[in-house]
Amino acid sequence: MSGLFQLKPSFAGGELSDSMYGRVDINKYDNGAAMLKNFMVQRYGGARNRNGFKHIAMTYGGKRAFLIPFTYSNEQSYVVELTAGHCRFFRDGGIVTTTDGQPYTISNNLTDADLAGVCKVKHAQSADVMFIVHPNHPPITLTRYGATDWRWEQMAVSGGPFEDYNTTNTKITPSGISGNITLSATADIFKSYHVGTLVELTHYKGSEYQKAVPNASGDNLKVNVLPGSSVYVESFGFWNGHFILEKYNTDSGRWEQVRRQDGNHSQNYNFTEKNEDDHITQYRITSTAFDTTIWEDENEKQTGFVTIQSFGDDYSGIAKITGVSNARTASAQVIRTLGSASATSSWAFEAWNSSYGYPMSAGFFEDRLIFAGDAKAPQTFWGSKVGDYYNFGTSTPIVDDDAITATLNGGRMNGIKAMVAFGELILLTAGGEYKVSGGQGKSIAPSNIMSQPQEYRGICDINPVTVGSRIIYVQQQGNIVRDLAYSYEADKYTGDDLNLLCSHLFDGHKVTGMTYQQVPDSVVWFVRDDGILLGMTYIKEQDIYAWHRHTMVNSKFINICSINGDMEDELYAVVERNGVHYIVVNTHQTDNESPAEQYYVDDGITIRGDDLKEVSGLTWLEGEAVAILADGNVLPQQRVTNGKVTLDDRHGYSVVHIGLPIDAEIRTLPIEFQGQDGNYISRKKRVGNLGIIFKNSRGGLYGLKENKLDEIKWRSSENWGQPTQLFTGKKKIVLPAATWEETVQLIIKQDAPLPMTVLAVVPEIVPGG
Repeated sequence: MSGLFQLKPSFAGGELSDSMYGRVDINKYDNGAAMLKNFMVQRYGGARNRNGFKHIAMTYGGKRAFLIPFTYSNEQSYVVELTAGHCRFFRDGGIVTTTDGQPYTISNNLTDADLAGVCKVKHAQSADVMFIVHPNHPPITLTRYGATDWRWEQMAVSGGPFEDYNTTNTKITPSGISGNITLSATADIFKSYHVGTLVELTHYKGSEYQKAVPNASGDNLKVNVLPGSSVYVESFGFWNGHFILEKYNTDSGRWEQVRRQDGNHSQNYNFTEKNEDDHITQYRITSTAFDTTIWEDENEKQTGFVTIQSFGDDYSGIAKITGVSNARTASAQVIRTLGSASATSSWAFEAWNSSYGYPMSAGFFEDRLIFAGDAKAPQTFWGSKVGDYYNFGTSTPIVDDDAITATLNGGRMNGIKAMVAFGELILLTAGGEYKVSGGQGKSIAPSNIMSQPQEYRGICDINPVTVGSRIIYVQQQGNIVRDLAYSYEADKYTGDDLNLLCSHLFDGHKVTGMTYQQVPDSVVWFVRDDGILLGMTYIKEQDIYAWHRHTMVNSKFINICSINGDMEDELYAVVERNGVHYIVVNTHQTDNESPAEQYYVDDGITIRGDDLKEVSGLTWLEGEAVAILADGNVLPQQRVTNGKVTLDDRHGYSVVHIGLPIDAEIRTLPIEFQGQDGNYISRKKRVGNLGIIFKNSRGGLYGLKENKLDEIKWRSSENWGQPTQLFTGKKKIVLPAATWEETVQLIIKQDAPLPMTVLAVVPEIVPGG
């Protein structure tokens, strides 16, 4: 039989497990690979070796760090480095510094334990404010006031949220209704962990009614009005002049005019004003010109006067516990005026504290800030008032824009670990995925919340990412990656196992971090617990979910983060080497740059000058063997000694890239084909020639055996002393070491600091017996 030319048109199937070697019946076999190491699958199917990570800085103190993106807009994006006790900031591939050139640093309250393993820091952002949660800490705000003015503060939560109200006979008596007070209980209820938390006390606040002739001070016509309630004002009899309704502004400490009413002696008026504040507010009537003179022939009993009235109802005041003397006595500061100083059995403690834990996830939905899941109430979520993210209070009676507290419908108490807002709020728990909405197109409200289970897969502590309308998340066990999207056929959110065909990349390992880099190739990145970086090129509409693996010499990937860049998304990473942690960034690499501008080394730098013969200052690479590309020429690897390497004693260079070498490799799946007399899986075959379509490539080795690789020849018409140019086109390669084998796999390696993109491979297969 003559030779067969079998086209391998792309690598869009990604790296496949050896368990798939017999699955020649599926499309992904033709487009898959046995190994894609430090090669990425591009969105159009080709495989290119990844360009290198550039060195930025050692983390604060060289300690383990966790990276989070801070994106105000597409033009203003930062990466926040969290280490125990400190925050630093990165943008445009560098670190933010002060005017004296030092890294700008602020303090935080995180510990080493908080950042260990799979970091449980979650966040949600609104403009210049990021809301950060961790189960061991009260919610935090990270606010940007300027490039070098950031503030890490405990979130000033008001109005709640609170646990369910007391149902026992235990009563609490406050010593006053404002200022610093003492709380006395009839049972042992106060604990040390209550210090710093809120307690809500509800009393019945009666109506108030005043009747008098208004004066300048208003002391004789003053009432207290409940939040959300109204004040009713009415005038009677004969009077002339005017009167003014005023309210007291507690922030400014001043009385403010609400309404002025002028009179004409014989006409009277009535009106109602609503108290829009969230606390009891004082209203009064004043006047400096209220004339009650009786005209001739008028009844003196008709002398004019004014009434002012408020309406009674249950009212909840709030105090912040400042100290616990014993189980029945606590000191407190009143945050919202109490309704009475009398005893009440209607009270509730704040839902979060150091004993119960703090929220595990955060997000936004329908202009509410949503916190979800603490240790005591893992399936409960709390939503702020609409448009007021710091306020978790409610009114009496409840209104639709009040804060909400709800619990998912489910038998197991699996914590809510993440949330994503689409048309509905998707809450992902350790045991399943839920859809939350107001039902029938309505917004959620305190009296209108519907939760429906979608699937029962479960999510781990890693925050999911969204790709278009799909959610990518890691299952509870940490080694299965799934997507989730709404299915019209099933009328629910459902998805697929995305690493089923490459399970070997996850066997015995767990994922510890992930991020999404949309541009240029739509890649979801994952950090494995052994420091390997895994990438999944994900374009669901094209049925592409192609996996590839990435390593860094003598280094481990610890954490990753992606933010918007000028040309493409910038991928930042924390890497650890010899116990020290560094920040590196993978930035844009165009296809048409000259050989001298190609950057394909890791944790390295680019040096420019007129006559560079030596590179110094490489302290973070001390003792490491480094790859060097100088003016487009590959120099022999050298070991960094005393922070420097010598390029050439005689010849100087102008552009030098130096860093850890990147060993990239493509290994095809066993080359198989269907003959007229059956499949050739179990029969010998020989591959003597290859046709490969390259794009902007140079360097590299090829062959069929790891120990018998030949160099790809590129040089053609370049002048002596000039670097070989990048090649785009078809190249025919002869395999001199080809033998007759039952299993034939092609190896293409790139061990030079140069680019290589393989678009297609056409092996010439000669069948044997």
